[in-house]
Amino acid sequence: MEVNQQLIADKLGISRTTVSRCFTNHPGINPDTRAAVFSLASKLGYNYLEPRNNGKQGSSSKQRTIAVLICSAVEAYKRSEYESPGFQLLRGISEYGLLNKLQLDIHIIDPKEDSLYKGNYKKLLKDKKPAWDGVLLIYPFPAKIIEGLMRKFPCVSLVEQFGAQDLDCIDVDHHRGVSHLMQRLIDEGHRRIGFFSRRYSVEPLWVYRRFSAFVEKLTRAGLQYRPEDVLNLYEDDTYTLEQSYQKAIKQTKDGVTAWICPADHIAYDFISVFDQYGLIAGKDYSITGFDGIPNSASQFDLTTIQIPYREIGFQAARRLNDLFDSRFSATQHVYLNGKILAGNSDAQIASVV
Repeated sequence: MEVNQQLIADKLGISRTTVSRCFTNHPGINPDTRAAVFSLASKLGYNYLEPRNNGKQGSSSKQRTIAVLICSAVEAYKRSEYESPGFQLLRGISEYGLLNKLQLDIHIIDPKEDSLYKGNYKKLLKDKKPAWDGVLLIYPFPAKIIEGLMRKFPCVSLVEQFGAQDLDCIDVDHHRGVSHLMQRLIDEGHRRIGFFSRRYSVEPLWVYRRFSAFVEKLTRAGLQYRPEDVLNLYEDDTYTLEQSYQKAIKQTKDGVTAWICPADHIAYDFISVFDQYGLIAGKDYSITGFDGIPNSASQFDLTTIQIPYREIGFQAARRLNDLFDSRFSATQHVYLNGKILAGNSDAQIASVV
């Protein structure tokens, strides 16, 4: 099947004219629609980047282009029951680009790709480097990739990255968010709280930031930190994901009454697995996530932290635009507050009443 603008229009239920206008920065297009078109185009591999001078030789106007690189396995980005946080960020990026006449060039790149000199990176840098003015990074990237991109372009990340102290970053305040969730659980009477994560192919600094807030809040509340109640975090953990669920079930039966998950998708999968073993969230245990994205396949309204995606995307695009004219200005790390969304997954349970 040929990937073209009509196919994108058909899949989104909009007109081909609307799709075309999204790619040409037409001022009448809603940023959400534009973000949806860009996101689907990147998933389908559609190359929509137009020449900067629109084909006019000698044109003095230069439309700047932002590369938006999303480090994610395509199947994870396409999860139908759970909207990708990367898509949420595109809305703010699209809005800023629309207001400031910036072209967006969006690509999903597998986290396993770790060299600029082969695979997709090699192709993109060969084909796109003359067109890119800067790069926005969504999700954690291998340190070598970040270092290489920063030598070639001004870059801004929409999440903290390992080994990139000189990289500008706009992100949510992980620490404040988890502290709010922990305080809510403590106020509900929970005294033994576990932390359940999952392993990623690129080290996720955001998981460690959220874990550090978990440990600090336990300590400040005078609660005992138990390493056995922390799963899928340590480098020397050798068990599989399924085994980690079995460990979590064992710890729950042993006295853990609540679980902190550093991301909503982890919590939703956790709830689904526990449900198969007859353990119901909000009844037999409490659980929280972090992201603020509903899951259409879940019966639970997850208690979580709503990340200000649109504002993070908008501020990141604005910072990158500033770097076009002052690339070597002082590095900025900006952390925006999320807000707690109270659901029914962390209700008080009998064992702690």
